[in-house]
Amino acid sequence: MDCLRSLADKLDEVPGTRALVVDNGSGDGSANQIAAAIAENGWGPWCELMALADNVGFAAGNNRGLDLLKTTYKDCEWVLLLNSDTVVNPGALRACHQVMSAEPKIGMMSCLLLNPDGSYQNVTRKFPSPLRSVLSAFGLPWVAPKLFGWADVYDVPDEQLKIKRDCDWLGGAFMFLRREALESVGGGLDESFFFYGEDIEFCYRFHKKGWRVHYDPATSIVHIGGSSSDPTRVAQKRKNVFMWQARYMVQKKCYGTLAAWFVRSGDIAAFLVRKLKMLLTGKTGTDTYRNVSDSLGLLLKPLRP
Repeated sequence: MDCLRSLADKLDEVPGTRALVVDNGSGDGSANQIAAAIAENGWGPWCELMALADNVGFAAGNNRGLDLLKTTYKDCEWVLLLNSDTVVNPGALRACHQVMSAEPKIGMMSCLLLNPDGSYQNVTRKFPSPLRSVLSAFGLPWVAPKLFGWADVYDVPDEQLKIKRDCDWLGGAFMFLRREALESVGGGLDESFFFYGEDIEFCYRFHKKGWRVHYDPATSIVHIGGSSSDPTRVAQKRKNVFMWQARYMVQKKCYGTLAAWFVRSGDIAAFLVRKLKMLLTGKTGTDTYRNVSDSLGLLLKPLRP
């Protein structure tokens, strides 16, 4: 509800702004609570609820909202995909609208994402090419950063998060989209992904169509994080399977089937090396050993949730 409250007094930043809340089969009474809050706070003129019967996944849940662009929101020029566990700070909508209006080749952008304590979240990443992925699986970007630091797709120093720039891909918590660009890449997220990975593949399509994917830290939102994969809603083992599935699906969709097998083989080899090392050093009673063994066991079998 905090997300909607944060939007309520910012609608004039982009005139005509409306919000659609998609309850993705939460099953915990959230849909009723949201409906009641919309009614009690008088948000009806700008906010509506779409309650899905089942949890169809992050990508499909977003797409059910995007489907309304063909009917209810035919004249909409801009779309913001926004996680429910966010608080939009003053000026964020206006700033993104102004940047994208002035830069017609930007198809998607995000802003600075803050943790509740004010620390930065890394929303800008490099594409996980097959070679980067395998080198990272063996830990080489951190063991030998001078030689393999270029393969680290995740770690970005805070100083770099203060720099306005184009990037490979953006995390999916806040994606401000140009409708023209959205339609040019197929109109939505790939529903083959349940959650994890869909934002990478989505941004990859934007790049392929010649659109810029942009990051501007001049404005910010707060992102609590983790609500979509809350362990109370998604069992840990099932969550792990979705994570590994997404890793290889990104490879297959962006780089081809051979790339997916190359990365999976690299992951298996990396876990085998780590397990052997722990066996030889007598560390078999540790949580790390159990996690490595569990991950290896998952990857050696078909990945089924």
